[in-house]
Amino acid sequence: MSGPEPVKGPAWELPLGIGLLALTLLSTLTAGALLAGVDPFGIKFRTVAGIPFWWPTEFSASGLVQGVPFALPFVGILYAHEWGHRWAARRHGIVAGVPLLIPFPPHVSVVGTLGGLVRLHTAIPHRRALLDVGLSGPLISLVLSVICLAAGLLLSTGAEVPAREGLPFLILFQGIPIRLGEPLLVQGLMVILPISAEGAALHLHPLAFAGWVGLVLTFLNLLPLGQLDGGQILYALHPGRQRWWSRATVGVFLILGFMWPGWWAWGVISFLMGRNRAIPLEAMPAEPAPSGWRRVVAWLVMGSLVLLLPPIPVSF
Repeated sequence: MSGPEPVKGPAWELPLGIGLLALTLLSTLTAGALLAGVDPFGIKFRTVAGIPFWWPTEFSASGLVQGVPFALPFVGILYAHEWGHRWAARRHGIVAGVPLLIPFPPHVSVVGTLGGLVRLHTAIPHRRALLDVGLSGPLISLVLSVICLAAGLLLSTGAEVPAREGLPFLILFQGIPIRLGEPLLVQGLMVILPISAEGAALHLHPLAFAGWVGLVLTFLNLLPLGQLDGGQILYALHPGRQRWWSRATVGVFLILGFMWPGWWAWGVISFLMGRNRAIPLEAMPAEPAPSGWRRVVAWLVMGSLVLLLPPIPVSF
């Protein structure tokens, strides 16, 4: 007798993934062009029945190309992150779909995307597999983001405005100056690399901005909440303490909110996401549990949360 048919993902997932990748490349290319001071679509803002719309009036292929230095490394970081999850899942025999990136209007998001995801079509068999799947994505995006940021910082130049305390970086989006903060990890890079703005704000090269955003997204993904990567990692390491970590995260954001009010919103999000475990205890076999080098790498990555936290991420 033949065995059961192997589980496969839905046939529509591959074309959907390709289509979303194409749309995300378009939206991030547009975002990169706007960072370079070029609007390839001649967007005009309109309001119909109180609802805002951004209406394209033209198209410039040469203008869209201006977004390449930001879009390609940034999408590369996102796609590698999601592909890392898929690779780890497949190593453990888990059926995983293709990465699905989420495009978003660049005039709203500045970066042209809301990130991505990988759908798992079969259950995670044990805590060791859960750790590998949860850890692989942020580990890859962390390494790639640091590389892009370091290389981009060397290409960045001093701006004509002074730096602010805690906000040493500057980007121009459609000519609007936006100040960016520096996590401890970035402060370390600034000390190591031969960079001197002499008191001026550092106008980030698009490659550096791609790395900066990649670090911020990695930080958010590593929060020990719900279905986020950090929540899965800590659940795999110590299932009984994930709720404690979730509550501690809410407290940290409430304190940080006195430095930047946006963290209070993240405190609310953390409270809502932390109410449920990423994986029910009864659905996850205890063995085989993560051990050895897996635990060491996982705790080092989770410890990087402190280095990736920008106390004041952004200001106008």
